[in-house]
Amino acid sequence: MTRTVVVLGGGISGLAACYHLSRVPRPPKVVLVEGSERLGGWIRSVRGEDGAVFELGPRGVRPAGAAGARTLLMVMLGGSWLQGLEAEAGRGGEVAPARLLRRAREAVAAQLGLEEPPARSLVHLHRRCIPQYTLGHWQRLESAARFLSASRLPLSLAGASYEGVAVNDCIESGRRAAARALGADP
Repeated sequence: MTRTVVVLGGGISGLAACYHLSRVPRPPKVVLVEGSERLGGWIRSVRGEDGAVFELGPRGVRPAGAAGARTLLMVMLGGSWLQGLEAEAGRGGEVAPARLLRRAREAVAAQLGLEEPPARSLVHLHRRCIPQYTLGHWQRLESAARFLSASRLPLSLAGASYEGVAVNDCIESGRRAAARALGADP
C-alpha cells in the first residue's frame, strides 16, 4: 500500500516539501492542502500598471544575470527612518508613496552610490513587516519538537514561522520536513 503524506500549506516550504517528497525512488502519495486561491504563500508576483512584474516576498528576487539594467533592487526602510518620515508628515503620520520612494532613492544613493533613477518602481508600506521571532521562540520550538517525538506523532513543522524567514531557509525547512516524513535523517 502506498503511503500518503499530507502537506498543509502551499507556501514555499510546503511546495519544497512536496517537491522533495516526489523526487524519492518510491514516492508516497502527496496531498497538498492550501487555504487560499493561489500557491506561494507570501511570495508572489505583482504586475504594475505599465506591465512591469515585481516579485514580492520575504526577500527581493533579482533576475538572472549581471547587475545592471535588469537588476531588481528591493529597499526596506523601517525603524527610525520610517518614524522620522511619519514625524515629517505631521499629524496622522501618513507618508505619501512619492516621499517613501524619494527616501529609498536617497538611501540607495548614499549606501550603494546608485544615482540613476529606477526604470520602474513599486511602493508598499507594510507596518511591522521585518520578521523577528519573539523572546523564547527557540525554547518553545524545542519543546514542540520533544512533544512530537515523545508522542510519536507523524507531524513535522516547516516554514518561516519556525527556523528562518529567508527564502532559502523556507526551502531547506521544507526539505527537512520531507526527509522526516520519509523517515530519513534530515
